Amino acid sequence: MTKVIILGEQPEKKELKPIEFVKYLDSDFKFSSGCSKPQRFKNIELISKNYFIGYDLMFAFGEDRNQGILYLGHFNDGII
Repeated sequence: MTKVIILGEQPEKKELKPIEFVKYLDSDFKFSSGCSKPQRFKNIELISKNYFIGYDLMFAFGEDRNQGILYLGHFNDGII
């Protein structure tokens, strides 16, 4: 990738926003609060941006995809 520099201008430092979990799908198939932190998971997949009233839909899991959890939250810049 080519890097472009504009002389005399200071580059903007953008503060990246991390992924936030707000609600998870529980065993009764209802979205509940009291979420785990995204750092707990090895993998987080963005399923849908702006899925439900401003929330993104994400699927998080560790080693075993069959042990995953669905979350509503904010994917933001996709970092942990």
